[in-house]
Amino acid sequence: FGAETPQTPRVLKKYDEFGYIEHLPLKGVRKTTAKHMIESVRAIPHVTHMDEADVTGLVQLREKEKKKAEKKGIRLTFIPFIIKAIIAALKNHPYLNASFDEEHEEIILKKYYNIGFAVDAGGGLFVPVIKGADQKSIIDMADEIRRLAMQVEERTIDLMELKGGTFTITNVGSLGGIFATPIINYPESAILAVGKIIEKPVVYRKKITVRSILPLSLAFDH
Repeated sequence: FGAETPQTPRVLKKYDEFGYIEHLPLKGVRKTTAKHMIESVRAIPHVTHMDEADVTGLVQLREKEKKKAEKKGIRLTFIPFIIKAIIAALKNHPYLNASFDEEHEEIILKKYYNIGFAVDAGGGLFVPVIKGADQKSIIDMADEIRRLAMQVEERTIDLMELKGGTFTITNVGSLGGIFATPIINYPESAILAVGKIIEKPVVYRKKITVRSILPLSLAFDH
């Protein structure tokens, strides 16, 4: 009595009926990310809306402010500006800055703005969170994004830096992407995928001209 029944060892085949294969165990950050994404798809009925924004003025503003930031040793990307725009939009559409409590069947509206940004660290996806993003300047956010992204790369980031998000942004434009169907960072209710800014001929003030266009993909809880 009390003896454990020996388990039959698993045989890993080097091929299937069509050719040779390789077995890669799912572990670490990648395993955690996979479970989190599955939970998100299970709990949230996703729908994605895609649109374009004319950001010609933003491109000009960023170019101007970039020089000031460089003097402080800060690399200024478009993301802090986009986050500022997101916060303004969330204030007008509070249901996108919310979560759903399944147990009590309640929508929890968040009165604070903690914006997460996706970072692909090679072995998995991390989402550091900028706490109180509405209270921070463009320069402060740029510096914090740099700091958090570096900590992710070095695997020194504190667990609390990955918690407390109310809305997430993912930059598919950094990979050359245009549109996407991002998975919401559960239990949040929405995520914005930002595409690559492209120069496009458009009708502007009744004339055809070239403008800077930003593709946007907003996935939200239907």
